[in-house]
Amino acid sequence: MRRPTLAALVLVALIAALAAGGAGAAPFGPVREEARGQTVDWWMYGGDARVNAYVDRVVVPAARRRGVTLRRVPVADTADAVQRVIAERRAGRDSGGAVDLIWINGENFAAGRELGLWRRDWARTLPNARFVDPADPSIARDLGVPTEGQESPWSRAAFVFAHDRRRTPRPPRTLAALLAYARANPGRVTYPAPPDFTGSAFVRQVVQRLGSRERAFAYLRELRPLQWRGGRVFPGSEAELNRLFADGQVDIAMSYDPSLVAGAVRRGQFPATARPFLIGGGALVNTSYVTIPANAGDPEGALVVADLLLDPVLQGIKADPRVLGLPSVLDPERLPPARRRALVAPRSPYLLRSLGRPLAELPAGEVGPIERAWQAEVLRSGG
Repeated sequence: MRRPTLAALVLVALIAALAAGGAGAAPFGPVREEARGQTVDWWMYGGDARVNAYVDRVVVPAARRRGVTLRRVPVADTADAVQRVIAERRAGRDSGGAVDLIWINGENFAAGRELGLWRRDWARTLPNARFVDPADPSIARDLGVPTEGQESPWSRAAFVFAHDRRRTPRPPRTLAALLAYARANPGRVTYPAPPDFTGSAFVRQVVQRLGSRERAFAYLRELRPLQWRGGRVFPGSEAELNRLFADGQVDIAMSYDPSLVAGAVRRGQFPATARPFLIGGGALVNTSYVTIPANAGDPEGALVVADLLLDPVLQGIKADPRVLGLPSVLDPERLPPARRRALVAPRSPYLLRSLGRPLAELPAGEVGPIERAWQAEVLRSGG
């Protein structure tokens, strides 16, 4: 039996998105009408080729069917988009802004919320918001900051690890076991240096698991001389760590992408014997959102796009490991059975069937201080 191609999945998504167009149309109908002909500039991190492809091949055509032109504006750092909104605010530009929608979470959302940059009380007005559980703490609070209707969820991430069962048949599944493994196999473990996103997430997971920054940094200082190149050098990014793992120089890879192994094996980057696993009994998890600046030039179009991002069919395609493999933000209990099944990851040795006991992210305000403290207390500690 032939498996559907990405193009076929996209076609199904577009047809379903059109068919669902009437859902909640009474209160949202005027917004849809006003959105027709608008061009939405979605400022978003541009460094993930698979997310870019999902937006270009799935979301852009779905928006076009609604009469909205979606233009992806890639940025190297989400803070660049926030700074653009701040600059426009300082210049007195209260409407007609260049930024209509931002892929955002954590510190960047919190900073803009503090400055009053975001449109208020809109997220629950989206028709597809009925499929989201507003009481879910991982959605209602963005790294500890209440969203208060100023951003809408669209994707989840979970921090997972990878091993090659041929080289490491029994990977370390606790932090104590990881340290013991590093002692027994010096040079075979490392992680990217914060503030790299992946390295920062690993450090935060250690902080969360050990209960305090002091205990975590003591652990990381003990681990450092046992790391790759004696801990004198850290990988600069997740991509570099993946190359070291693929080349057999280290035994563990890691990512905030739960489909890390599935994607890398499919591309031929990781060997077929690679497998995902968890350390500590559960994955560190967070949610990604979109927000609309208060001075957005095309706010109605931005609302339509934010609603499309919650469409159950588009969420199902995003959850497909052949596309992105990212967990849905929708509550399965609020969906019809057919749509519910589409959100369940297929059985695969390259995907985790469970994220264990998920570990909540630290509050946004603690991320920067932890990264700076790591630089001072671990990186500059001399190993």
